[in-house]
Amino acid sequence: MWLATQRVSSKDYLYFAWQRDKETGSGFIAYEFMKAAAPTACAYGSATDAQLIAGCNPWANRQAGDFMILWDQQGGSTKLYVRTWSGTAPNLTLSPLSELPAGTYDAKYSTDGFRGEAAINLTDNGMGSGGSCLAFANVIPSTVTGNSDTADYKDTVLQKISLSNCTSKTETVASTAAGTPLGSSVSIGTGVVEVKDVATVTAVGGNSVPAGSVAFSLCKTSAGACIPATVTAVGTVALTNGSATSPSAWVTSAGSYCWHAVYGGDAAQNIPGSSDNGTNECFTVTPVTPTLSTTASDDVVLGNAVSDQAVLAGTATQPTAKIIETSAPQNLTPAGGSIVFTAYGPGDVCSGTPAYTSGQVPVSGDKTYANDTTFVPTEPGTYHWVAVYSGSSPNTNGVTHNADCSDGDEDVTVDTVPSSMTTAQTWVPNDSATVSASAGGNVKGTLTFSLFATNNCTGAVVYTTTASLDGASPQSGSTANTTAVTASGEYSWQVSYHSDNPAQRHIAASCHETSSLTIANGGTASSD
Repeated sequence: MWLATQRVSSKDYLYFAWQRDKETGSGFIAYEFMKAAAPTACAYGSATDAQLIAGCNPWANRQAGDFMILWDQQGGSTKLYVRTWSGTAPNLTLSPLSELPAGTYDAKYSTDGFRGEAAINLTDNGMGSGGSCLAFANVIPSTVTGNSDTADYKDTVLQKISLSNCTSKTETVASTAAGTPLGSSVSIGTGVVEVKDVATVTAVGGNSVPAGSVAFSLCKTSAGACIPATVTAVGTVALTNGSATSPSAWVTSAGSYCWHAVYGGDAAQNIPGSSDNGTNECFTVTPVTPTLSTTASDDVVLGNAVSDQAVLAGTATQPTAKIIETSAPQNLTPAGGSIVFTAYGPGDVCSGTPAYTSGQVPVSGDKTYANDTTFVPTEPGTYHWVAVYSGSSPNTNGVTHNADCSDGDEDVTVDTVPSSMTTAQTWVPNDSATVSASAGGNVKGTLTFSLFATNNCTGAVVYTTTASLDGASPQSGSTANTTAVTASGEYSWQVSYHSDNPAQRHIAASCHETSSLTIANGGTASSD
């Protein structure tokens, strides 16, 4: 036997077909259509015959409105009849046999009489769904001995047979926190993206507005498949006018993601469940590329240190352990990674061996960073700084500043300064005297020297000193002047000797030594 339902031009049609082994036998074929499923004891696929005989009554859940279609095949008839149950279960009443109106059905035999098929316009016979989903949870095909209430069942097909002209279709759109379409990709931003899923459920084959609920989940994917550890149940939401918006989910890692929405069905309206087909469900969260602006230190004189500092901005926080959170995450870890500072020069435009390379300066989010060790150039010239940030995968890309040495703000000039030399000559005047005596014993006494800034030993004394003599003739004495003369002029010495030996006479002061001094300095000489 075969059964099917279909809606055509807003009308519900029932199709059934049969095949028999012999051309003789019962003259009536009956199909009973019940809205309620058979009792759970009628587990045809798993229960034993004894269990079915003891506990299964497949007609136990009859209710008002259920009906039977009968085909009286006596004499090759193609007439179809209907009998409808009414009343309140369990005291239901079966209506009298009523032939379906002509033009509302069609029935045919095969040429050999072993097969037959029929189609009934249920809507025109008052048994349609009125546009909603038509469904029969329990269908029992049988053959009976006649059309009376005392007729006997001959053959009954007891299998789980259910019919519905409806399916459901669940369509979803990955959305922003505000409920607008997310598109195929979205930036991780500062490290967290709040997303939602919007599901629309329609009844295919009926004009019913589905009720029920949709279960939403989100996962990160790899090669198009969910990574099991990331599958996150986001929540179950009841439909409102066939639509449901998921609770928010917070994505904390760049990568590919897919929503999954499962509609549980609407038993009251005979609408089966369904799930999305993946279209518009997947999206990509892209990492951010931060900015790295740098400032080199001022120009210096050779022998001083130079440095560079970088301002890192626009990084994203690192992913949480779960990757997908169902509440807004707090206390996230800033971007990591490191910055390396390199100086090229002098005269090198970032193509040769660096003059200096820093260590890996640790990064912790958006901050200002500087090279970690001192760099003192050993040659003058222009040095170019380059800063390289490693990035913090997967949310923050790496970035390099001034890779081609084109940023003038990253240049430092290390220079030498000009030197100058100024000469100035000086004259330190000194004098000496020798005293001798032809007889009288040792020369013993005191020499007195006086220096005058004139040529005739007049005026103020510039310098004076004495020298003691004691020894055999002759004896010499001298001055030990250390005061230099810096100006041109005339100078004279006055020298006297006071003898302490009575046998030898004194020598009175005399001015018989003069000097004329001209000082001409050469000015300043420069390295430039």
